[in-house]
Amino acid sequence: MDGFLKVLLLILLIIYVISPMDLMPGPVDDLLMMIAYAVFNKAAAKRAE
Repeated sequence: MDGFLKVLLLILLIIYVISPMDLMPGPVDDLLMMIAYAVFNKAAAKRAE
């Protein structure tokens, strides 16, 4: 299930970055979403150990 969640979040992140609708203009919110995804992956990897 954890692998499914990672893939789902990655797909949602890609859709968000590609989407023309953003919360903030420019790449700021895209960068914040990528950082949040990386933090989630690191936390999920620690839980899996």
